[in-house]
Amino acid sequence: MQHKYRTVEDLLKDESFINYCLRKNEQDVHFWEQYVVEHPDRKGLVEEAVQEYRLLFSALAHADLEDQLNNLKKKMANGEDAPVVELKRAAPSHTSFYRRFSYVAVAALAVMIIGGYLYRMVQRIPSQISVIQYACKPGERKSFQMPDGTQVILNAGSEISLNEHYAKNTREVYLKGEAFFEVQHNAAVPFIVHTSSMDVKAVGTAFNVKSYNNENRTEAVLIRGLVEVTLKKDNNRKLYLHPDEKVLWTEARANEATPASTIKTNPEQGVIKPVKKLDNGNVKELAWVQNNLAFEDEAFEEIAYQLNRWYNVDIQFETSDVKQYHFTATFKKEKIEQVLEILKASKKFNYRFEGAQHIVIYK
Repeated sequence: MQHKYRTVEDLLKDESFINYCLRKNEQDVHFWEQYVVEHPDRKGLVEEAVQEYRLLFSALAHADLEDQLNNLKKKMANGEDAPVVELKRAAPSHTSFYRRFSYVAVAALAVMIIGGYLYRMVQRIPSQISVIQYACKPGERKSFQMPDGTQVILNAGSEISLNEHYAKNTREVYLKGEAFFEVQHNAAVPFIVHTSSMDVKAVGTAFNVKSYNNENRTEAVLIRGLVEVTLKKDNNRKLYLHPDEKVLWTEARANEATPASTIKTNPEQGVIKPVKKLDNGNVKELAWVQNNLAFEDEAFEEIAYQLNRWYNVDIQFETSDVKQYHFTATFKKEKIEQVLEILKASKKFNYRFEGAQHIVIYK
């Protein structure tokens, strides 16, 4: 099947997609939410385009828009001509900034965004829209300090992006994957983590956010302080987490045809719940921060995602019912072969290596 939207550029050119990113047109928002459900193979592309939009728009919103328009017009001189609507300098509030746009101005914004995207793809780090990225490959975990003093532990297969204004007049980051944040207190500039399904806002606190593109769940866990969670796919409903609480948002998998309405009415959807504690008193959701893998009554399919990232392997299932085997276990320094042997001792399955990293699970 031929898709109209094949690249991030295709999406950023589309006016309805810009409206979806701005959450300003209910019809467009519904269209793109339904598009992801009906085309699950496009979900990763849509989420990548949303992240690119936010990075570029955040920079544009804090820059001199008149200068930016002139620069972009020069950079796009070799392309097709496009109508440009002159915009006034942005006010500090994003809400008031959004309201300045007419439908024609949204088209102009699309021109600006796609121009900035194409230019960034060519120049990598332009002078006005520079993006800083921290990334971990599968099998890696990293800890680092951000410019404002916030401490971060980044899990395997994860990526954090921020723009050049971070720690100046904004503290917003964009997460793909999982990270633990020990936020430096600054009441004047809240710290915000953006994911495809939720935004997590804090002033000074410690929390964990998990949102991998290839999984169907986004989760926020609070350890200390107070955070505000915005459920972007539930009419921007806001929740407040207290210590040892978490909130989860789930979506249909690529092989599922679950309607969006069913997802939203799930009784577990967007509900604040207590975290799970291990026998040693530690929070189960943060076991990875201590270099441990912990599963509690989790399906083999879910565990496989974590094993893939943790050990940099690719696990595939030949038998579908094995995916639904549930396991409870904690691993520390075991090799992948040891982990599989321990799991195999409690449930009947076999496995084989096809090359150094490809593992096939079967009965």
